Amino acid sequence: MSLLETVFKRLDKVGAIPKVIRSLPKISLLLTITGILVIFNLAVSGNFRGTYISENALMPSQAYSFFRESEWNFVRGYREEVKNIMFKSGKERNEALDNWLMQIGYKTSKYSYVNPMNNRLEQTTYAIYHTPRGDDTEAMVLVAPWHTTDDQINIGGISLVMGLARYFYRLSIWSKNIIIVFPEDGQDSLKLWVDAYHKTLENTGGSIESAVVVEYPSDSDGCSYIELDYAGINGELPNLDLINCAVTIGEHEGFKFSLHNTPHGQLWTNDFSSRVTTLFKSIFELATAGILPIKQGGGNGCEAFSGWNIQTITLRAIGNSGKDITTFGRVIEGLFRSVNNLLEKFHQSYFFYLLLAPRSFVSISNYLPASILGAGSFMLSSVSSLLLNSNYSNYKTFTSSASKDYNWGLVKLQTNVLTIGFSIFTIVLCVFSVICFSSMYFFADTVNSKLVDYESNQSLRLYSMFYFLVGLILPLLSLTGFEFIKNINSKISISQLSRFLLTFSLFYLGVGLIALQVIHFALAFLISIICLPLLFIRYGDLHSSSKNKFINFICLFVTCPSTVIFALGIFNSVHFELDYLRNFIQYFRFELVQKLIQDIIDIDYSQIQIYNNVLEILFGLIKAYSRFQCYTWIFICIFWYPVWLCALIVTLLPSESDYAETEEKKNN
Repeated sequence: MSLLETVFKRLDKVGAIPKVIRSLPKISLLLTITGILVIFNLAVSGNFRGTYISENALMPSQAYSFFRESEWNFVRGYREEVKNIMFKSGKERNEALDNWLMQIGYKTSKYSYVNPMNNRLEQTTYAIYHTPRGDDTEAMVLVAPWHTTDDQINIGGISLVMGLARYFYRLSIWSKNIIIVFPEDGQDSLKLWVDAYHKTLENTGGSIESAVVVEYPSDSDGCSYIELDYAGINGELPNLDLINCAVTIGEHEGFKFSLHNTPHGQLWTNDFSSRVTTLFKSIFELATAGILPIKQGGGNGCEAFSGWNIQTITLRAIGNSGKDITTFGRVIEGLFRSVNNLLEKFHQSYFFYLLLAPRSFVSISNYLPASILGAGSFMLSSVSSLLLNSNYSNYKTFTSSASKDYNWGLVKLQTNVLTIGFSIFTIVLCVFSVICFSSMYFFADTVNSKLVDYESNQSLRLYSMFYFLVGLILPLLSLTGFEFIKNINSKISISQLSRFLLTFSLFYLGVGLIALQVIHFALAFLISIICLPLLFIRYGDLHSSSKNKFINFICLFVTCPSTVIFALGIFNSVHFELDYLRNFIQYFRFELVQKLIQDIIDIDYSQIQIYNNVLEILFGLIKAYSRFQCYTWIFICIFWYPVWLCALIVTLLPSESDYAETEEKKNN
C-alpha cells in the first residue's frame, strides 16, 4: 500500500492523472484500433498454427477406398433417373427415392411438415441402415438437399449420395448406423427434420455423431475443387478434427479446398492478403449465419444441425471438369470411415477457432483479445463520459488555465438521485420499447400463420418496412417527455441527465459485448466495430457549433441498425466479393481501374432490387430465432438498438455545459 501511495503522489505531483483523464476518449479509440490490428496480426507468419489431427483414432486416408470407376455407372444411372423426376411434384420425387432405397435394403420413412417459408405441405424422405456390427446407439448422417444454396437442383449431389448409399450398404465395416436424408432444401426443411428426429420421429438410428451435406448441381462427370462450409448458428462450429479429416482426405485425392467462396484462382495462394481476406470473410459468415440468404435453398446446411451437438460440414463440388465424380465420392467415404473409427464423441481438438486457410487456424486464445479490446473501449468511454469528457464546453473549461477547480476534469456539481434514477429509467424504457415492438411480429406470426409467406404477403413486407423506420420515430417522441419533466421539476439538470444517460448506455453496451464475445466472437467483434463512432458522441452547447452537430449526425447515421441493414442489402444486391477488392488493391494497375469503371457502367441496374434485398435481410433477422433459435436480432434489440436510441436522445437534448450552469446558479 505504501508503494501505491508513493506512486499515486508522484503522479499527482507531475499532473499525470488529469492528463490521463482528459485523454480517455483517445485511449478508448486506441483500444478499438488495437483490437482491429490484433485481427490483422493473426495473419502474419508465426502468429497462426498449422492444422493437425488431435484424435489419433480418426486415421484419415489410412484405408483403401473401393468407390472408384466401378461405381461410376451406378452414379450415372441414378443421375439420369434424377433428371427424369426433378421437375415432378415433391410427392412423386419422394416416392421414387423411397423405392430406390428400399431396393437397396434401407429402412425408409417419410416426414411430413409445413414449410414455414412458403406455407406448403412438404415431405422429407430419409432411410436408415442399421449396421449389423453396431449397437444401434450412434449414427452418421449423409444429406443431399433437392435445392442447393444457389437454388439449383442438386442433380449431381443426389445421384452421388444414392451411389454412396448403395456402396455403403455392401460394406461390413460400419459400427455406426448410416442415415440418408433428402430434404427439399438445406435450411428450413432440413432443420425441421433434425428437430423432429430428436423429438417426434419413431424411426431413428441413435444419437447422431456427425453429418455431411453434399451439394453438386451439375450433371457432368467431373468437378474442379471442393468448397467447404462449416459455420453454424450462434457462433457454433464443428470440431476442428472433422474439418481437418475432410481436408486431409480431399488433398490425398488431389482436391483443392475453398473456404467462404474463395475463387478458383486463389486456391494456390497462401500469403498475408489471402489469409486476411479469408479471416474477415469467416468472421462475417459466422456473424450472419442463419440470416443470409433468405430464400428457398438458402443456407449452408450446417445451420440446421446447430444446437444438437452434431459435428456438421457441407462439401460442395465446384466446376464441371477435372477430377472424376467418384473421386469426390471417395472424399465422403473416407470421412465416414474416419468418424466410424471413433469409440466416443468428438472431444479432442478445438471447438472455437478461426480458419485462415484450409491448413491454417488460430484458436480462441489468440483472437479473443480483439473482441475484449473492442468491448473495453465502450467501458472506458463510459468512464470518460462520467468524468464529463463528452461535454464540449466543459472540456474547453478543463483545458484552460482560467479555473483551478477543474484540473481533474470533474465538475463539482451536486447531482441528485433523481437525475441518476431517471437516466437509468430512460435506458430501461428504450430497451423495453424496442423489445415490445419487436415482439409484435412474433405475436402476429402466432395468430396468423399466413404471415410467414414472405414472398406473397404484402402486409408482412409493409410491416418490415415500418420496423425499418421505427428507429427514427421513437427518439423524437421521447423528447416530449424530457421537456415535460424539465418544466415540472427544475431539480433535474438536462446536462447532468445527458451525462449519466450516455455513461450508463455505453457501459450497458460494453457489458453486453463482454457477455457475448465468449460464445459468439464474430458477432461481438463486428458490433464493436460498427458501433465505434458512438465513442465520438458529445453533448454540451451544440447550438453554438454546427461542426459538432454534423459530427454527431454522422456518428449516429453510420451506427444506426437500419443503416447497417440497408448497406448489407446493397452488398447483397450487387454480390460484393471481398476477394475482388483484395485483388484490386494487391495487384493495382491502371487497367484494373478502367475495368472496374466499365463493370460499374455495364451493371443492369434495373435488375437490382435493393428494396427487396433490404427487406429480405430484415425479415431474415426477425425470423432467425423462430427458424434456427438464432439470437442475433434479440441481441440487437436488447443492446445495440436501445444504446443507439439513448445516444440519439443525448444528441437532440438541448443542454449547456455544467460549468455554465454552475456559474449561472452562483450569479443568481
